[in-house]
Amino acid sequence: MIDSHSHTFYSKHATGTVDELVRASVAAGVKVLTITDHAPFPVDSDNRLLESELDHYFADIERAQQIYQGQIKILRGLEFDYMPGSDAYNRDLLARYELDFAIGSIHYVEVPGNRLVKVWELPRLAGHAFLDLYFAHLEALLESGLFDAVGHADTLLRGVPEEIVLRRLEPLLPLFVRNGIAYELNASGLRKSSLDPKSGREIHGVWSYPSRTLLPQLMAHNVAFTVGSDAHAPCDAGAGIVDLLNALQPLGLQSISYFERRRRIDVPLDSPNAPAAVKSNQ
Repeated sequence: MIDSHSHTFYSKHATGTVDELVRASVAAGVKVLTITDHAPFPVDSDNRLLESELDHYFADIERAQQIYQGQIKILRGLEFDYMPGSDAYNRDLLARYELDFAIGSIHYVEVPGNRLVKVWELPRLAGHAFLDLYFAHLEALLESGLFDAVGHADTLLRGVPEEIVLRRLEPLLPLFVRNGIAYELNASGLRKSSLDPKSGREIHGVWSYPSRTLLPQLMAHNVAFTVGSDAHAPCDAGAGIVDLLNALQPLGLQSISYFERRRRIDVPLDSPNAPAAVKSNQ
């Protein structure tokens, strides 16, 4: 099992030390774990790493790599936020620290009136101004050349009808391959709440994302896929990944990827433990 998206207490809204996350991942059968706490960013600094904590964060990961060598491959990652004007800030962080994997995600969109909409504020996601800006920012993220994958690009499915999300996302699909960026299959959509379209209330137990309808189009564009639990506590290490891949394989999903030293490594799903994975220069 490969888990390329996970968080520890360094993200502030998550729990568990690096060591606790690794031990839980080993117990869950994860073979390749990338720790991707939220990178420093000027917005919402109470819910992410601070720049002053980065050295401690990477030291904890390096310590775990030594302790659990032979049991699990542990990789260094960060989940970066992307907003207009953030390229220089993120580029500086990437230049200062050696990473295996850089996720670019959109969590915040500033709509007219200086109102900040967060992607987990489900009743606010269907507004036209928000949708216009979200997908414009996603296009800019894909063109930035900064990241290896886009995190939970279709998280809006928690509060927006699928046909609306897909109509706006489909024109951007060629940009994934053109810019060498993978599409994340985020397993947290199997356990997060979503809006009931009839009542407008939040409900649980419904698969919201990733979009199974979009998968064939992504494959037709030869887009690479990463997969992650998006765990925010050790108990969620590896959560949903097996169920997710079992559901998507019959739809044609043939391989998943992870990144080491910013290079993509493709692993065939019919032989996930094969020692000879296909390496890409992207």
